[in-house]
Amino acid sequence: MANAAPFQDSQGAPVMAGKKARLLAGYGLGDFGLNIYWHSLSLILVFWYAEVVGLDPKLAGWIYALGLLWDAVSDPLVASIAATNRSKHGVYRPFILFGSFGLGASFCLLFWHPPLEGWFLFAALLAAAMIFRTAYTIVAVPYSALSARLTFSSVERAELSGVRMFFAFCGMLCVTAFFFPFSRWVEAQGSTQDTGFLLVAALGAFIATLALVTCFAFTREKPPLGGQAIEGGWSLKSFKEAFVRNSALRLLLVVLFFNSAAGASVAIVMAFYIEANSSIFANKEVIMSSYAVATILGTPVWTVLARWLGKKKCWYLGTVLTVAAGFWLLMSGPFVIAGVPVQLIVYGFALPSFAIIIWVLIPDTVEYGQFGYGKRDEGAVFGSSLFIQKASGGLTGLAVGYLLSGIGYNPERDIQTAQTAAVLGDFIAIAPALLLVTASITLFLMPLSRDLHARIVDELSQG
Repeated sequence: MANAAPFQDSQGAPVMAGKKARLLAGYGLGDFGLNIYWHSLSLILVFWYAEVVGLDPKLAGWIYALGLLWDAVSDPLVASIAATNRSKHGVYRPFILFGSFGLGASFCLLFWHPPLEGWFLFAALLAAAMIFRTAYTIVAVPYSALSARLTFSSVERAELSGVRMFFAFCGMLCVTAFFFPFSRWVEAQGSTQDTGFLLVAALGAFIATLALVTCFAFTREKPPLGGQAIEGGWSLKSFKEAFVRNSALRLLLVVLFFNSAAGASVAIVMAFYIEANSSIFANKEVIMSSYAVATILGTPVWTVLARWLGKKKCWYLGTVLTVAAGFWLLMSGPFVIAGVPVQLIVYGFALPSFAIIIWVLIPDTVEYGQFGYGKRDEGAVFGSSLFIQKASGGLTGLAVGYLLSGIGYNPERDIQTAQTAAVLGDFIAIAPALLLVTASITLFLMPLSRDLHARIVDELSQG
């Protein structure tokens, strides 16, 4: 069997070690910037709405859910536009460059507390969320699809995904380590709490924009496999065709739905869980930063395991670790060391096993479909994948908002009730485990494997 296509430049020549490192670092920096935004949303935004702005948790959940559901609509549209774009800078890279500036500005708007009340306040915050989500989509969707044009080797995609996740979790660490402390520092200088959040958002936007511009400069796209392949954008017709003819895509979307819900069930609830246990837990930034460090440390471990064990076994191992941590939390309660619940650290360590594999499976699914029916449906595959991820996260965010209201979580209360803390603990123990087990069962049925994908790439390369 021929070795799958290595990292190449835009002319198809193999990339030397120095250029390969530049490409990997450049692509990783893009996700560093995007995850400053993403983890500010997933870890902090609902908390900001409820605790700082003072919204009812149900309304906060609705803003989060409607924003993600808007993503679910806009992501496929942007994927379609991007997949059919042609320019001297490539198909996807121009969106990363030119979209990064508007994205930074909209992020600042997202954390602005307008001087309004009632439904006017809700409408203004919802509008800001929609503007940001649109700007994020314009950059994030082409960035994700870019991975399909950097290498066609499933093994090297695992390496690329591992580097990407390392940078992504470094972005998360920046958010967890500095967002709350810096906002408190600004407040201590005489400003309001809202001003502190806004200034942190402005700083984060500046750093993220620099990272995305660097990603554009350091990466290069290469032509798709199979010179005669038809390249399609996203439309209902193209999605229906891909969904019907590509069995790997059908199963992939189910895996993505349950995996995204599992991740959101931890990320969105985490700040509230920490707040509800403030009498025994360390500050939010300490626990969240410990969680982020665990993901960073886990990334190279899971990257090596993915190459050694293969994608599916790596995923199963991560699921077993998560289920074990959830069962431990459910049976014994939080095991606290220096104010940090160890079970959350185990969750953080296991997280990269899923993130790395997902971003190998999605582009591999493109070639699986191309081999099966001769059409390279990057737009349909990436668009529908992102649609499912965002829809799943939005529904989970909405469910969390109603959960918080239903159990009596009160942002005005300095210390939440013991019952509230217990229910949040049970939720964060049970929900991720059940969702990941369901995702693992579905993954077991997927026809894609490393050897099969390598054979597909060989066939397409010769065509």
